[in-house]
Amino acid sequence: MKLFLFCLLLFPVIVNAQQADSLRSDTSKSKKLKEVVITATRTAKYLMNVPMPVSTISNKEIKNRGLVRLNEILNEQTGLSVLPDAHGQGIQIQGFSPDYTMIMLDGMPLIGRTTGILDLSRITTNNIEKIEIVKGPVSSLYGSEAMAGVVNIISATPALGTSGSLAARYGTNNNVDISLNGAYATKRLSVSAFANRYSSSGYSLQPQSGSPTVSPFYGYTLNGRLTYKFSDRTNFKIQARNYTNTADNNFTVDSGQVTGKGKETDLNINTALTHRFSDKFTGELRFYHAAYSTKSNLNYIATGTAYDQTYFNQEFNRAEAQGDYQWLKNLRLTGGAGGQYESVVATRYNKKQTFNSGYAYGQADWTLFTKLNIIAGGRFDTHSVYRSQFSPKLAASYQLSEKFVLLASTGKGYKAPDFRQLYLNFTNAVVGYSVFGYEEAYNEVLKLEAQGQIQSILIDPATLQKLNAESSTAYNFGYRYRPIANLMWTVNVFRNNIRDLIDSQPIAIKTNGQSVFSYFNIHDVYTQGAETDISYSLLKNWTIAGGLQYLEAYDQSVLDKIKAGQVFGLDPATRETIKITKSQYGGLLNRSKYMANARIAYQDDKSGIITSVRAIYRGRYGFSDLDGNGIVNRDDEYVKGYVLFNASVSKLFYHNQLRLQVTAENLGNYKNTAAISNLPGRLMYAGITYNFNKQ
Repeated sequence: MKLFLFCLLLFPVIVNAQQADSLRSDTSKSKKLKEVVITATRTAKYLMNVPMPVSTISNKEIKNRGLVRLNEILNEQTGLSVLPDAHGQGIQIQGFSPDYTMIMLDGMPLIGRTTGILDLSRITTNNIEKIEIVKGPVSSLYGSEAMAGVVNIISATPALGTSGSLAARYGTNNNVDISLNGAYATKRLSVSAFANRYSSSGYSLQPQSGSPTVSPFYGYTLNGRLTYKFSDRTNFKIQARNYTNTADNNFTVDSGQVTGKGKETDLNINTALTHRFSDKFTGELRFYHAAYSTKSNLNYIATGTAYDQTYFNQEFNRAEAQGDYQWLKNLRLTGGAGGQYESVVATRYNKKQTFNSGYAYGQADWTLFTKLNIIAGGRFDTHSVYRSQFSPKLAASYQLSEKFVLLASTGKGYKAPDFRQLYLNFTNAVVGYSVFGYEEAYNEVLKLEAQGQIQSILIDPATLQKLNAESSTAYNFGYRYRPIANLMWTVNVFRNNIRDLIDSQPIAIKTNGQSVFSYFNIHDVYTQGAETDISYSLLKNWTIAGGLQYLEAYDQSVLDKIKAGQVFGLDPATRETIKITKSQYGGLLNRSKYMANARIAYQDDKSGIITSVRAIYRGRYGFSDLDGNGIVNRDDEYVKGYVLFNASVSKLFYHNQLRLQVTAENLGNYKNTAAISNLPGRLMYAGITYNFNKQ
């Protein structure tokens, strides 16, 4: 690993030094990366000069691959892994669980994490301009939930005149995705509307169980956006998005067959007023409202009695002001302040729960000697429940030449305890276990004791420590290297030290033998590794690209116990108890040590043919604990590594206005019915898109 990192970091420095003189004398042949990004700094900045790990996915690339949902496109990116659970598919970045990555739409956070995961399949990609991905903590700008990074979906801006598009895709499992987009724009006024219908008949990886893995569903997304330019200095924007989804459930449990509908809604309204007070100072006011709800109405078929009658309603409101001041030619200051109000009402909470919070952030972007860029900043958050947080950040980039930029950054991130960890009150009626949030545990255990349901107390609820926010200190170091115009190579080495990780553990045993759980700050963990991406265009029409991530993710307390000889396991062959060594410890669950991807693409503008083949490799990862020691240490506790092959072919007609496309995912038909619920096998799609634009 150390030799691998050393070679990655040193090789381009040597090559760059050898080329430096020729680059200075032949700058006309060099090509800077001119793409502008905003998420990493909250201001527009050239991607090549951003001193943090940032990547983008363009609308063109998404369409060329034939992918229409956010989970589909993110799963093909280096260093990202899409993880499924019963509530959807989330994203893992730098070894962090999906809870720690903020998903944003035009700079505002999406809500609706019932178990920590925000389901990426809720989001269509048919009306976006691009996706920006920042890896590493961005709490210095965005606060809680940005501990691992940020994924920002940026909506498309309509071209002048009248424009529109119609897109449809149909495929395996009766998967239907239909989108209609229309817009009208002048130099002052822009109005756009978007509608999407997404449905599937679902699938079952284990038909003999009588229950589908994914139930049949249909969903709608409606978007509207209006921007108005009052003058050359003042702009106003309002946009709204409404997503609804209905699942038709029909499954088997021990007590009989269950049927009924599950409904989900997600509403976002975002307004912004921007005014340029002078050539140096610009201010912006933003107001944001989000509402997310689920409702389950499930009944036994035989008796008509209720099986699951639950609901979950969450609201999020934010008001924020930001200012950008170009103090000097080479120094830009950005600052802002805001307040938030959050609430949740749900079946599994005793009453309506609320959070109030306020924050202020500041950032200085300073360029020295035209080559060195330093960004320093921080954010202070106050909260009605947990203690205040300060999240600083320092980042720098140094341009050795127009083609080679060194990057380094360090910063702190945090994640606040959520409603579930503080206020959950849930008892599984079938199995009999209970889970209580920190604020509920003491009173609920007393009630169970009074009812004679407690056999023994493992941890006295009166002694529970107040939950602290989880926090991390991160270090990222790497480079962007473009030795020739058609070759781009990026490398990033990272380390994240995470403290006070929140997890559940038993605090009591019931008389039925089941446990009572609550939440604690019990883990100090770290993730570290390296990732690299390379893309090369050749022979005018061809592009080859690939990426690799190496990851280590460990619980420090487990490593300490292993070092002290206090961790034991069961040998599956001899059934004897053995002492576990560090080399046997597989680290945190669901983390692959190796992940990689490769892509070859062909595009001929003359014939209108576009095709690509992609491969995604995920190395083996820990999945279960079969010998009961709380860690992964045996080969039969892993999911084996696998490779997925995706491909697409499209043909453009009528001046590129009409596209016919065939897309395939998981061509090799890989399945793991016991461990991976979001791989139903080979998926085939046929699609058609028509675009028009009248200037």
